[in-house]
Amino acid sequence: MNLYDLFIQTAARYPEKSAVVEGCKTVSYRELDALVSKTAEDLRSQGVAQGQMIGLCFANSIACIALTYALWKLDAAVVPIDVAFKPDEIRQVCEQIPIAGMIHHKAGDSGWTAGVSPVADRSYYFCAMNKSSCPENGIHTAFVRFTSGTTGARKGVVLSHERIYERIRSVNRVLQITPGDTVLWILPMSHHFVSTIVLYLTYGAGIVLAGGIWSGSILKTIRREQVTLLYATPFHYALLAGDSSGQMMPSVRLAVSTTIGLSEGIHERFFRRFGLPLSQAYGIIEIGLVCINTEKPMEKPASVGRVLADYQVHVKNAEAYGHGNGMACGELFFAGPGFFDAYIHPWTDETKALADGWFEAGDIGGVDDEGFLYLCGRKNHVINTAGIKVFPEEIEEVLNRHPSVRESCVYGEKHDRFGQIVSAKVVLHPTGCRINESTLKAFCGKTLADYKVPEQIDFVESIEKTASTGKIRRPH
Repeated sequence: MNLYDLFIQTAARYPEKSAVVEGCKTVSYRELDALVSKTAEDLRSQGVAQGQMIGLCFANSIACIALTYALWKLDAAVVPIDVAFKPDEIRQVCEQIPIAGMIHHKAGDSGWTAGVSPVADRSYYFCAMNKSSCPENGIHTAFVRFTSGTTGARKGVVLSHERIYERIRSVNRVLQITPGDTVLWILPMSHHFVSTIVLYLTYGAGIVLAGGIWSGSILKTIRREQVTLLYATPFHYALLAGDSSGQMMPSVRLAVSTTIGLSEGIHERFFRRFGLPLSQAYGIIEIGLVCINTEKPMEKPASVGRVLADYQVHVKNAEAYGHGNGMACGELFFAGPGFFDAYIHPWTDETKALADGWFEAGDIGGVDDEGFLYLCGRKNHVINTAGIKVFPEEIEEVLNRHPSVRESCVYGEKHDRFGQIVSAKVVLHPTGCRINESTLKAFCGKTLADYKVPEQIDFVESIEKTASTGKIRRPH
């Protein structure tokens, strides 16, 4: 099967229905299909062929969606590349996998063309690089998606058409996307596409591309387009929660929070402002969206929900990491459909990457007596101080409650006697009252055990994060 085939089946059923809205421009499913076909012919004329891997460095747009499906129509594989990547980062991707060509949303840059002049064709630029194809491994490759690289080297995750289809079927048993839905799209398509954009277009929904990230423009768009589903980050929901315009969002039936953990503070402020709960989702590049808390977002706002019906979760080494939210915490492993097919560099197929069919998520968490999953933190972020394991996310949650603190980053710093001590970087609100280190430590000490209170707090102007996902880059 091919994901393009799923799209044209939907286009045949709903030809005049709105598919994508971008600013003042709206394309129907019929018009989008025509654009995909024309784009495929343009790419074929420039040498794109079946089995090739093509880099796609493109901003959110109708053109980005059309280019992706056009490459699938040609049976080429898409390698999405973040538009925020610098030339060195793009070169790193090109060195790790055999990209046959690059599609870019702007004119030539020696960092990605490698000395080849790009050929402009209306909405995109294309340059041929080498004639390599996907490895001959029996995998019908659709996507090669690189991890964000918050720690260590990026990994190229290979996803086949078949596995992506398995994912979206599983997710839609919960989201229940139909042609009656209109989704507001805010996140970068280079990082979120196969479990979202593909899902929406497969099940006939309309997609509205947000023109900006600020609350005023988002609320106007929701009202104008009668948006029914939001899929955004805690950052966006915090902005919306702070809106004072009085505009509401009565058309929205579901607001999903993703990419990073949702604090109870943001959940409470958003619900107070709009009367709509936020449903946390938990997804990993290698396995897709495996949890979405649509059942009890109000009663259990800190939970990412029960594992989807098609998946299983196993908590290994329970209690080895202490307790959180009233349950033993351990290393999370998952099994189910839609898992990745392989890592591309170095090539590691699924059988070698999984442990008897189970994928190690790298997260620490626990499951309550109703089957709801709670995340405590990343395994490689856990701080071991004098043999006691501490989760930095828990401490950040407390630090961020202080009215003078805008955001924080907690990490372990090497120590001769204790192995590691808890340290923190803190950004203060520019208009808030100034506080000192001892005051903030005393504030933490009211809620946290003494060994969790940061030994050292540095006040900084900003905290380093990944460009597109907004995940904190912790010092090592």
